[in-house]
Amino acid sequence: MVKRLGIAVASVAASAGLVLGTAGTAEASWWVPRSHHPTTAACQDAGRAGAAQGLWSPIFYCNQIAPGVVELRVRYN
Repeated sequence: MVKRLGIAVASVAASAGLVLGTAGTAEASWWVPRSHHPTTAACQDAGRAGAAQGLWSPIFYCNQIAPGVVELRVRYN
């Protein structure tokens, strides 16, 4: 009986760990890579233009992933 209870407790703990371990992944999936640009200024211009047209949320960011490559990441409404 004690062994079964221990196994049940371990199973519940492992399941909770899986759920908590993937919580950050769901939040990160809100950011979608949209395009790549040669400069941060070009990326920001593209982000503002898309937001003004209603293509995505006005919340976006530009991430330099390599020299001369800036990735635009957006959140859709």
